[in-house]
Amino acid sequence: MLNLLITLLLLLFIARNPKKGIVFTAMVIQPLTYIGSGIGTISMYYILSAFSLIIVFLSPIKKNLSTYPKSLFLTSFLMALSFLLTTIFNDWYHVEIVMANLLTQLIFPILYWCVLDDTITIKYSIKCLSTISWVAIVVVIPELLLSHNYITDIINKIFITTDFVIDSEGMRYGIKRTNSIFSYFSTFGVFCCLSSFIVWVLVTKLKYEKKKYVYLMFLLPFCAFTTGSRAIFLALFCILLGLFTSKRIIKTNVFKLFIVTCIVLSPYVVDYLFTIVDSIINSSDTSSVEGSNSDLRMMQWNICLPYFSQSPIWGNGRLFIWEYVAYNNPMLLGAESLWFSLLVDYGLMGALTYILMIAACCIVLYKYNSRLIWMPIGYFLILSLSPDSGIEYNQLLTFVVLSIRILQSYERSVVRDAVH
Repeated sequence: MLNLLITLLLLLFIARNPKKGIVFTAMVIQPLTYIGSGIGTISMYYILSAFSLIIVFLSPIKKNLSTYPKSLFLTSFLMALSFLLTTIFNDWYHVEIVMANLLTQLIFPILYWCVLDDTITIKYSIKCLSTISWVAIVVVIPELLLSHNYITDIINKIFITTDFVIDSEGMRYGIKRTNSIFSYFSTFGVFCCLSSFIVWVLVTKLKYEKKKYVYLMFLLPFCAFTTGSRAIFLALFCILLGLFTSKRIIKTNVFKLFIVTCIVLSPYVVDYLFTIVDSIINSSDTSSVEGSNSDLRMMQWNICLPYFSQSPIWGNGRLFIWEYVAYNNPMLLGAESLWFSLLVDYGLMGALTYILMIAACCIVLYKYNSRLIWMPIGYFLILSLSPDSGIEYNQLLTFVVLSIRILQSYERSVVRDAVH
């Protein structure tokens, strides 16, 4: 009942104020896609996305569709076409779900772009992102101290969930693996990494020098680190290499404090860091850390290869890897890479369009700021070592859209100031 009430209130919010309603959906509901709508087993995010599509096409906002970056539109179109053709060539069993996925993963980011056409809406988006980031950070504190996520327990009791919401109570590198308010540690880690790029843009370009944004610049990567995921660590390396080397970040007092702390603690953390780096480089050695490794992934690929060979071009259809491959091969476990499900389900065409989408994100971001190409690169690395559950393509596209819109707003303000 609570889920349905919230869904109805948010539908009313979108109807009365489409811009803020769609922004709230993108920044708050989308990352928490596991929350059900109260209507069967449909996610709240799916309902709000479908309603947002109707509202946009019935309002003047739709005029902004033509300004969506052409490279992103083209790759989204090609990916959607590939997925639809795969469904048609195999069977129509999952066609409704595929259409719903295309709406939420590829079309909704376009709707989000359309509403971010003024400074007020962009600032509201930043406010929503900042708020959910701080809530996530605050929840992590007792989770680390108590080695249990009681918020996850509360969420599972209060809300109807349409996807798994798991408190990963395991320890890695001596700390509890956190998921905060998110469904799993990987979804939390991806959110923290992508949000770090937005905060970096705010601090370095828009000169948001309020302490809360500077602190977020350092706390979000730290929270990503607490997930204990080696895939997330690769994205953190992209953040350190791409963002923390900028002059404006280096000049902040928080960065100086960070360096001093590292120097003071260096005698104690060198071995700790070496263990982490070694577990990433020598992933076949699980003596220092439990979890997936290169040998396990090779075994999983050997399981997937015969099914991929059945239909290498177009794949076998959505969820084939889980409904058939995993059912007949329990050792597949969680299929620890997006490539397994992508190649088995959607074949080489699905893999090609995914690579093109990542490339398009890099190209369009490079035009505004070369350092931001590390965002899609980091996302690519994460999914290469993780399944895409909870961190689908819409997550990346949403943050790419927000980055571009923020920088466009900055450019307009610079020109306006120069004119006046």
